[in-house]
Amino acid sequence: MDTSKPRVAIAGILHESNSFFRRPTRLTDFDISRGDQVPAAYAAGASEIAGFLDGARKFGFEVVPVLVAWATPGGPVETQAFEALTTELIGTLKAQPHLDGLLLALHGAMVSDEFPHADAEIARRVREAVGPGFPVVVTHDFHGNVAPDMIRYTDVLLSYKTNPHIDQHECGTKAARILHQILTGRARPVQAIAKPALLYNIRFQNTNLEPLRSIVDESRMLERDPRVLTVSVLGGYQYADTPAMGASVVVVTDNEPDLARAEADRLGRMLWDTRDRLRLDLPDAAAAVRQACASS
Repeated sequence: MDTSKPRVAIAGILHESNSFFRRPTRLTDFDISRGDQVPAAYAAGASEIAGFLDGARKFGFEVVPVLVAWATPGGPVETQAFEALTTELIGTLKAQPHLDGLLLALHGAMVSDEFPHADAEIARRVREAVGPGFPVVVTHDFHGNVAPDMIRYTDVLLSYKTNPHIDQHECGTKAARILHQILTGRARPVQAIAKPALLYNIRFQNTNLEPLRSIVDESRMLERDPRVLTVSVLGGYQYADTPAMGASVVVVTDNEPDLARAEADRLGRMLWDTRDRLRLDLPDAAAAVRQACASS
C-alpha cells in the first residue's frame, strides 16, 4: 500500500429500469467485473468508469477497484440481484483496511422489486457503511430520476450533460477532479436539488435542440463561476413509474449553500417555463392506423 497517495475506491451498479416491462432483470443479466477486472475491462473505454480511472491517474490516486455491474435496460431488478450486488459492494468497501474516498457510478433510473429508487437505496447503504465525513462522489446518467434523498447520502452528485450521451468519460474525470479538490482541502461541497413538477418526454430530450439546449448551455456557463463545482440538468426517465420521475437540477457549490439553492431553483424555473413547448402532437388511435396503412 502506497500511503503517500489517497486510496480511492471505484465502483458502479448501473441499470435503467422500465417499470412497465414485465420480465425482471436478474443477476445473470448483469455483466460484472471485480477487483483488477475493472481496469482491464474499462480503462480503454468511453464510460464514466474509464473517466474515473483516467482521473485517478491524473490526480495521483491509488485506485481500489471494487465492483462494476451493468445490465441492458429492462424490467425492474429482482430483489435477489439487487441484494447480491449491493451486499457485495458494501462488503468489499468495509473489508478495505483504509479508504480516503469513493467514486461510484449509478444510473439514476434503477428500480428494484422493493425499492422504486434503487440508486438512492444503494447510496443510503453506502453512506451508512462508510460513515459521515467520508467523501462519496456519485455520477448519474442524463436519464436519472433523482430522488431528493440522494443529496443527503452523497457529497457530490453529477450527471452527463448530453443526450445522445457523448460525455460519460468527461463526467467521470470531472468526478475524480472534484474528489481531488475535496481530499486536498480545496473544496467543501454543498448540494441543492430542484424538481419542477413536469415530465420531459424523451421526444424533447435532445440536448442539441431546444427546449433543453439553452438550459444545458446555462449549466455550463454557471460552472465558470469558481464557487460552483458542478451543475447537472437531468431529463429524467419516463418509463420508470416512480415518485421522483422527471426532470431535475442539481447544483454543487464550494461551501455556498445559498448559491446552490438559488441556482438550482433558477434552472428549475427555466425547465418549468418550457412546459408549453412539451406538447406531443400525436394522432388518435384511428388516425394512427390510417397513417400506418397509407404508408405500407
